[in-house]
Amino acid sequence: MRRDKHREHVEQRARKSAAYRKAYARTLQQIDLALLVREMRENAGLTQAELARKVGTTQSVIARLEDAEYTGHSLTMLERIAAACGVGLRLHARKEPHFDREVALV
Repeated sequence: MRRDKHREHVEQRARKSAAYRKAYARTLQQIDLALLVREMRENAGLTQAELARKVGTTQSVIARLEDAEYTGHSLTMLERIAAACGVGLRLHARKEPHFDREVALV
């Protein structure tokens, strides 16, 4: 029941405020990036420390990248992590109605 009240609250605020919708969407993106980093690492069977060594950084940097509240992700670091994990990385850009491009990064 508590979950439904939270969902109702979010939906109500989102209907009333474009700024809230934008902030909410940005938060979901941050969560997705953090999960992406963690899932790539775990799928490769690496600890944070092992991945850090492979990409030339520290374990604390990897932990920060896996934190949903972190906002400083760089494309370069994501590419390095993907390569170290043996994952293909793609960048997809889209703007309706006529722009839709995808580029392989790794």
